[in-house]
Amino acid sequence: MNDAEIGYPAEVRRHVWESLISMLRVYAHAAGINGKEYEVTGSPEGAEVKCQDSLLSLHFDPNTGEAGWRITQPEREEWGVFHMEEDGTLKFPAGAKPLDTAAIDWIEQLVHCSSRPLGIS
Repeated sequence: MNDAEIGYPAEVRRHVWESLISMLRVYAHAAGINGKEYEVTGSPEGAEVKCQDSLLSLHFDPNTGEAGWRITQPEREEWGVFHMEEDGTLKFPAGAKPLDTAAIDWIEQLVHCSSRPLGIS
């Protein structure tokens, strides 16, 4: 296996990661139409979505595809791990989700700022 073959999955995962950040921006903007303000920031290894007192933090390693998420809210915190596949699927311990479904679920959790379980783990 040559260096180009080794780097290819990481490059694909970087593009998938950028797509995830874009989806978070789109869904946060759509949720913001209802009057809540969101701030979405992203980098090659991390992303954050802030809404009032709630924060979604994501981290990602493009070389391995390993990633994690954390939602912090007043008096509550949840976190978990997932693996980013080259096809855009996020594999959580509870099962796989398409990229857009995971993004929607995370934004929904911030929209409601409730104590209901995430169902993303």
